[in-house]
Amino acid sequence: MIINTHAHMSRFGIDFSPKLGEFYVNMFAGADCWHTGKPWKPEDFCVPPERLIHDMDRLKIDKVFVLGIAYRPMDSYDPNSAEYVAKMINDYPNRLIGFYTADPLGGLAEVRRLEKAVEMGIRGLKMLPSYNYVPLNDRRIWPLYDAAQGLGVPVILHTGWSSLPGGKMLEHDHPLFAEDIALDFPDLKLVLAHVGFQWAEEAIHFMAKSPNVYGDMAYWAETSPMWRVAQIWTWAKKLHVFDRFLWGSDYPYVDFNNGLEFFRGVPEYTQKHDLEPFITEEDMDSFFGGAAERLAGISS
Repeated sequence: MIINTHAHMSRFGIDFSPKLGEFYVNMFAGADCWHTGKPWKPEDFCVPPERLIHDMDRLKIDKVFVLGIAYRPMDSYDPNSAEYVAKMINDYPNRLIGFYTADPLGGLAEVRRLEKAVEMGIRGLKMLPSYNYVPLNDRRIWPLYDAAQGLGVPVILHTGWSSLPGGKMLEHDHPLFAEDIALDFPDLKLVLAHVGFQWAEEAIHFMAKSPNVYGDMAYWAETSPMWRVAQIWTWAKKLHVFDRFLWGSDYPYVDFNNGLEFFRGVPEYTQKHDLEPFITEEDMDSFFGGAAERLAGISS
């Protein structure tokens, strides 16, 4: 089974503001939108569910974790986004796994929204604290972590690299801030989105200490050289944590196919360059789906 664990589904002008769209247009300046073949426009960063399913079918992807966004400083947050995600997963129950994306500083109101979301069939919580200019371990977020642990749902946390203007972000993204979360909520399953990017070594050592912590490789295929990925993967395997690495992408900002093609080349690279322990086909089966099945409690 092939499962992608990091796809954002937003609605332009509702939970994805024109201001955020213009920021991304500037960020992707000089590149054409992969799904239109033309220069990016603000609304291109949002696609309908039908397009998502089409791309899954095109690339033979079995399931996708559907996430939203909650960037208060960029006017990109909708307190009713769980209803949109719930409709998607009800329309495509065998293909999509929904996550509620919360305002990390929303307090008890967001706890209630998460509880309602889980009642509607949503199976996880996504948060981007740094995009709201707070660190992962800001104690104001504790009620949401506590609720997720009580509900038995995993939490995907953005880590490693943020680029929105106007506030302190990079320091807030350090994956080791999640250690406080793991200590206070020992039964909570955490996913370090992007495996901390530039702090990947710290992230995998944290994972080695914390058996409930996973990491996704979203946006690595687009930003990292093959040697860097191979180095991190073999190191993770050496530390016995590669079985908790997940395939993510950051769709629809990038095509799923980027990661499929790029990551499938890593095993051969480790062999060619004598990077041990070698990455095997069994490892790839785990990366492309097995680890996500274990995280979400689903079976092939």
